[in-house]
Formats: sequence, C-alpha cells, structure tokens
Amino acid sequence: MDYFFTSWDRVRRSYEASIGVDLNTAQYVDSARALTDGTPFFLGSDMRPLEPHCSFFFEMAKTLKASSLRGYAYDFLALDDFLAALDPPSDLLAATEDDLLAYRRYCTEHREVPMAPATWKRHRTTINNFYDWAVQTKLLEGRPYFRKANGRDVLSWGSTSELDVRHLTFDQWSFLDRVGLRGLLPDGSVDRSFRSAYPLRNSGGGNLAITTGLRLREFRSPLDIEVGPPRRDGAAGEIELQAIAKFGLPRTVEVQDATLRELDWYRRTERAATVRKAAKSLTRHRDELFVVHDIDLRLMKVHGRQYGRRKTWTVKAMPTEVRRIAVVEGTHGLEPMALFVGRGGPMI
Repeated sequence: MDYFFTSWDRVRRSYEASIGVDLNTAQYVDSARALTDGTPFFLGSDMRPLEPHCSFFFEMAKTLKASSLRGYAYDFLALDDFLAALDPPSDLLAATEDDLLAYRRYCTEHREVPMAPATWKRHRTTINNFYDWAVQTKLLEGRPYFRKANGRDVLSWGSTSELDVRHLTFDQWSFLDRVGLRGLLPDGSVDRSFRSAYPLRNSGGGNLAITTGLRLREFRSPLDIEVGPPRRDGAAGEIELQAIAKFGLPRTVEVQDATLRELDWYRRTERAATVRKAAKSLTRHRDELFVVHDIDLRLMKVHGRQYGRRKTWTVKAMPTEVRRIAVVEGTHGLEPMALFVGRGGPMI
C-alpha cells in the first residue's frame, strides 16, 4: 500500500500531464469540489484507490485541518500494519475485539518505547472515529468492541490528567529570557558562543506569549499590522483573535506596553534586516503567495491576489495557512506580513 497527501501548491508548481491526458490542473485544484488540501489518500498494489481507507479520510477532511489529518493518517496506518502482521492476518473491517486489545497492549506495553496515556488517547480516537463511521455507512452492523454508557470501552487505558501544576517563578523566567533566548551570560555580558541569529525575535516572542497567555499557534501567527507600535500614553495594545484561536473562538488579547516596546525594537532591527534579505527570494515565488495590494487599517481588511484570483480577508479571519504566505510590495521586493519571520522571510 502507498499513501500520499494532496498538495495544491505542488500540483500547481510541478504537475506535468501524461501523454494523452488532457487535464487543466490549475482549474482542477481551484474547483469548489476539489479535495481539501492535505487530504490523505491510499493506493493498493494495483495503484487504485484503497477502500475503506480513502472514503474514511475523505469524510474526515470535511471537518479537520491538514495537520490533524496527517496525524490521524499515521495512527491509522499503524493500526492497519499491525492487523496485517497478525497470524492469521486481519484487516480493519474484519478485526475483532481481541485484535484491537492486542494492538492496545502492543502500543502501551510491548513496543520498544511504550506510548504514554496521552499518545494512546489520540490513537484510540482514530479507532473510535473509524468504527463510528463504518457503522454509519453500513460497512459494519456494529463496532467490534463494547462501549459503556459513560463512554469508556475496552480500549480505554491510562489517565491523561496532570495533577501536579508546574510553573516558572519570575526569576526563572528572567534567567531563561536573558541567557536562553537573548544569549547573555549569567553576569549580563555577551556570550560569544551563542549560535542563534534571532535573539530579539526569540525574546520578544517569548515575552509576548508569557504576558498574554497566547498558545503556540497564536503567538507565532500574528501579522505585523496586528501588533502596533507602543502608544505615547503607555496603554496596552489589543489583538483580535478568531481564526488562529483555539476552536476558532474569537477573543481579544491585551499586549502590555513593555512587550510592545520590545517587539518594536525587534521590528526595527532584526526583522527589518531579515525582510530586506528575503525580498528577492520571495519575489521569485510571487505566483505561490498571497500578494496584498491594499490594507484597510480602520476595518482591518486586506485585499490582494492569490493564484491570479482576487481575495479579500478580514485580518482576524485569516487562517494560519494564508498568513504564512501573505506578502506586500516593498522597496526591494516582496516583504512578509508576518510579525515573526525566519530565514528566507516566511512566518516561523
């Protein structure tokens, strides 16, 4: 069995039609009925779609993002490989409760590195989702294992609750910031052996996260226009979150004046230098980027073109995937709109 993940960008960039195949790839991937970007699909030994694998993930792709689909796909493949290696071999639709119990014991006890309860919980979620779908689509009359009224079943294992809340004191955080992120020695002098090229970005990002409670995806995804310069009266700034927030639930985050000043220092030095170096590289990939030509700061909307099509986004509604490729025309070429940028210009 072979498996792949759909990628609209790779199709646009690299696809070459076989002889006798008349297929307009750009028109296909832009179609309203095209597969969701990142959808996994599986091929059998005859290079034809493998069922029920493909149908299950086509259904999952209706509600999950590409990163989640990839994780579920690898969990699904691990179960499929385990069942095929049994003696006698089994498969997903023929698996019994004993087969699935054997898989649980293998993952949590017999592997070279047994899974932690939290990891097994994700694998169990994949199994539950598949058998719920198989029952709903009439592939099975019922799931092959019993589930109690409280939601627990024979695949339940371990506790994922952390009862010990661990924290950093202010002194510990200050030391981590100065020595671990900024590259200073404990006495405050410069550590010449420090290898990071972005101490201001790393420190600013860390302070933004720890003073606002932003999650990983949230604090690395803001655009430069969302985090304004420090105010003259020292008041806090605000970021309106929606698409990049957990579960997409909108909320407002306050950024304190001290953090705004640190971010502005980074913006005027490290970021400016990185953006200028990356301009030519980004310009070469213009066709793959969302090029913004008009920014309305009052309404917080951006207008631009992506793959030759006009696009208008409310900034807070922009998902991470769009933010990562959003650029504007600068003095030396295209410049990223992301606040925190890495080598080459893209969002970290």
